[in-house]
Amino acid sequence: MTATQTLVHEIRQLLECELGESALALAELECKPLLSDQRVSASERLQLLRIYSDCLDKQKQHRTSLRVITEFISGPERSQLTSEELEEVARDIAQQRWRLGEHDLCLAQLRQIPRTHRSNRDVARMARCAALVRAPDARELHVELLRRQPNASEALAFVVASSSAASAVGAAKEERARAAAASADGASYHDAVSLASALGLMQALDYRGANEELARLGRRHPRNALVRAHQATCRFMLDDVRAARALYERARMLDPTLVDQMGAYAALLASGSGADDMHAVYRLGNALLKTDQTRAEGWVAMARYFLLAGDTQEALAIAWRAQTLAPSLSDAYYTEGVIQMASGGTEDAVEVFAKAHQLGRSAHTFRALVDALVQCGRYKEAFVHAREMAEALPQHAGALATVGIVLSHSAESSDKARRLLEAAIALDCRCAEAVGALASLHVASGQTEDALRVLESHLPDIQTDDMYTRYADVLTLAGELPKAAANYATALAINPSNERARAGVDRVDALLHPGGSGAEEPDELEEHEEPEELHEPDASEAPMDAGAVYY
Repeated sequence: MTATQTLVHEIRQLLECELGESALALAELECKPLLSDQRVSASERLQLLRIYSDCLDKQKQHRTSLRVITEFISGPERSQLTSEELEEVARDIAQQRWRLGEHDLCLAQLRQIPRTHRSNRDVARMARCAALVRAPDARELHVELLRRQPNASEALAFVVASSSAASAVGAAKEERARAAAASADGASYHDAVSLASALGLMQALDYRGANEELARLGRRHPRNALVRAHQATCRFMLDDVRAARALYERARMLDPTLVDQMGAYAALLASGSGADDMHAVYRLGNALLKTDQTRAEGWVAMARYFLLAGDTQEALAIAWRAQTLAPSLSDAYYTEGVIQMASGGTEDAVEVFAKAHQLGRSAHTFRALVDALVQCGRYKEAFVHAREMAEALPQHAGALATVGIVLSHSAESSDKARRLLEAAIALDCRCAEAVGALASLHVASGQTEDALRVLESHLPDIQTDDMYTRYADVLTLAGELPKAAANYATALAINPSNERARAGVDRVDALLHPGGSGAEEPDELEEHEEPEELHEPDASEAPMDAGAVYY
């Protein structure tokens, strides 16, 4: 390894360890003087330039980075670089122009790259810039991108953006015909108008309407992976996990390089509790990173994997890396919130979930934010968001359950909470959070038999380790210890890492054999405390575990 490579490697390690200030200081001390040193080869100086630019970008000094690159390429080094290296420098300058919002200059920079040498990413960025500055060849660039990658997520975004304006409807029809004729697989080209409608419905949280529109698109374009992926996300948001998983798998089979919507797929896989689910999350993350390490979705999936493996610190570090790669990706912040909740950082989770909700409002961000607020005892704020969710998602069992869970923390609202939870179960008998919350509400009211009845009637439809654990908890309260032990064992068979079930086994064993371990008889389970009134509690008050579930 040469001295230049060693220096670049050391600085890269500092950047990867989030030591950006130290990396920049080292780059300014060692790299900057060498950029003008003619004794160092032009190729090595280009390596030093790039790592120096990366350090500046890490500190958000994009204007300085642009100045350093342009000064370097304007000197005698230009004649010493190969055409391929000059093209890479042009891309670096275009990247800085893009970050600074100078879309016209970014487009002009990329035009310097010969048409035959342009990558798909070059064409995608050119098309986006052309659309933003309303360049005359914007439509031509969109069509070129679609010809190169009919199934590309960039193409999807550009077509939707171009078709959203009323003046572009006629043009969109023309380009659809041209692209379909030019494409090797015309069936994979999206119906831009229908797709724009479907994505608009998703943004408005009308997942049923979006699913219907996407299903129609899927019938017209059966081999389009992106349509299947978006449809899968709709089904996931509607809590139809089985159908969502099948659609995600179909999308991955159609296009193994698909990255779009894979953050949601990772969340779905991570919602399982078995070892197979954890391995499935790892395989997805590994495949996504092999496809493109610069996309955040692969890192989101790997963060989920490390969380399932119990390494929360590594999971957090990877989630932060995903945020660095994609600061506007809601899934990256949502995943950090899930990790913070798992590690007990509920206040931090509230802040991160709020950020995720701001970037991309969805049924899951609503649920997660409400649950985090409840765990922090901030019931009034939780109720505001829960009510907003119910208004945005009418006839959604999860939305009704979320409102019911918040209201269950007020003794005055317990009847209303019970009615809402029962209504949620009537809409969807597999709504786990509604069933768990209703059972907890019955237990808190001293109605253990009613709690058992609710759990027993829905356990065949919701055979998860959490539901078996809840059932065993209530059986323990009812004094049915052998039956409780059997259900704790079932929960552990589904998920051997279920600590609550493991603690339940020890508790039941202590009750069945009081002289064997010397354990004292425990108090009533903490999750079944009397609900608090709807107020801001003291720091010592703990909210009731009402069965909130999010992915």
